[in-house]
Amino acid sequence: MTRLVPVLALCAAVALGAVTTACTSTVGGVAVRAKGSVAADKVPSIAESDLDRLLLSNVDLNKIAGVDMESFYSAEEMNDNADLVSDVDCLGAVYPGEDAVYGDSDWRAVRDELLLEADGPDDAHLVEQTVVRFDNRDDAVDFFDMSKDSWNDCAKKKDITVEDGGWVPDEVQEGNERLISQKAKVSGTLNGICQHAMGVVSNVIVEGYSCDTDDHDDAQEIARRILENAADQ
Repeated sequence: MTRLVPVLALCAAVALGAVTTACTSTVGGVAVRAKGSVAADKVPSIAESDLDRLLLSNVDLNKIAGVDMESFYSAEEMNDNADLVSDVDCLGAVYPGEDAVYGDSDWRAVRDELLLEADGPDDAHLVEQTVVRFDNRDDAVDFFDMSKDSWNDCAKKKDITVEDGGWVPDEVQEGNERLISQKAKVSGTLNGICQHAMGVVSNVIVEGYSCDTDDHDDAQEIARRILENAADQ
């Protein structure tokens, strides 16, 4: 699914002029730490009917972003921005919830929401939250581990283009063994910083995304908070 948008056209859901919304071994007993330690194997399996409850409210997202945000779209399908990225192997690092990235992973359900700064200028703030359900925790952890490897490989590349602009990634940061994030300097329609974060808990992958002219950790905070919601259900 590809959605055109006139602002902040780069994100895991916005691609330099286009908004699209939008790996490894089996690991058991791994931990997700968010305000304490939550063992992934102690969090009950998450059903599709629970996915909407994992997403953060507009109030929560406003607090994280520091400005009023409004929903631009929400979807229950994967995104398709593969044609916008010069190196398809880095598609998963650039954008969340991509069909070409999740396609062979046996995912079962997805929820995705993109929000833009209310009444903001063309370079306004953008945030996105994505949750993807797998049949079991092993498949979700496998996907997370594969994604971490892929993001680390992409961090070594400095000549990636996204539509009409550049995407220059920093090193992957590990918030803990089950939460990673990566920032990138972007140029083109947007000149600023985008951050992509991914976490895993039980049988669910969570992704946070943010773009702004300033350097923030909003995507990491979004992913962390969704992990907490999953652990507390």
